[in-house]
Amino acid sequence: MLGLAAALVVALAAAAGALWTAAPSVGHLGDPFEDIPATARATADPAAGEAMNILVIGSDSRAESDAAEDGGTASLDWRAGGQRSDVMMVAHLSADGRTAQVVSIPRDSWVPVPGYGTTKINAAFSYGGAALAVQTVEQLTGVRIDHVAAIDFDGFARVTDALGGVDICVPQTTTDGIGTVQAGCQRMDGEQALEYVRQRKTLPGGDFDRQRRQQNWMRSVITGVTQQDFAGDPLRATGVVRQLAASVQTDDGLGETQLVQLALSHRSLRADDVTFLQAPLADPATGDENGQSVVHLDDAAGAQLWEAVRTDEVAGWLAANPGAGLAETVR
Repeated sequence: MLGLAAALVVALAAAAGALWTAAPSVGHLGDPFEDIPATARATADPAAGEAMNILVIGSDSRAESDAAEDGGTASLDWRAGGQRSDVMMVAHLSADGRTAQVVSIPRDSWVPVPGYGTTKINAAFSYGGAALAVQTVEQLTGVRIDHVAAIDFDGFARVTDALGGVDICVPQTTTDGIGTVQAGCQRMDGEQALEYVRQRKTLPGGDFDRQRRQQNWMRSVITGVTQQDFAGDPLRATGVVRQLAASVQTDDGLGETQLVQLALSHRSLRADDVTFLQAPLADPATGDENGQSVVHLDDAAGAQLWEAVRTDEVAGWLAANPGAGLAETVR
């Protein structure tokens, strides 16, 4: 349940050659862009050059995927109505290949969905699959989406285990119906990581804290991948890449060759080069719409952030908004 775009780039950069043996296991969503009228697409800004924007969709499904566990293609149904997109992120890869930003959009964000009026943003995927999700995000942000990647909870656990676990620090013990996450710095396996990112009811910030935990997991994955000696252990590298490839599905335009090219162009990317952000929230951030608990976004502040993404000028936006990124300590 992650937006694995940034982590995928780093992992493939560390072991790009191993991808060729994992290539058959990369699943595809089809071409979500062909169903969107050209006049409805956001326009790419020439100033952004070769920068890339990937819409990352995550599902809360816990469905088993035997094919994925065996190194095959993830079997979740990523068609309209097949899954709920409880995670939605825009991963921006800079044109120079030196930085990346991952912007989370809360799943309950109250936004216009083309053809369905104003509703929660996670309804877009359910109503119209990846195509409507892309159209909704482009309409909301003005950022042209180049590719789509999808992953589910099972993939989340497999990637974590393939890395031998991830190191995460928890400031205080939290318990709810999902389980107990102990305080302290620890190495979490896949199931422990699932408990960590699925908790929300007992966290002070609820869904917002869960979103930060998702990002913290991604940061830990990137750190773990870049610290491992894949060059000296090609079999382990192949195993990790196989799990990454088996756990995600991408649009048809992001195939094996493109992934390798993407990896090579971002091979110097490290965890410190990736900034995790949240779409700016209104004050108050939560409200009620027709009996539904929703999240209200700050349109003015959001417009500034998305313009920076659109023009590949996020570094300037970050300088003007210190403290906007994910903190070192996450609840």
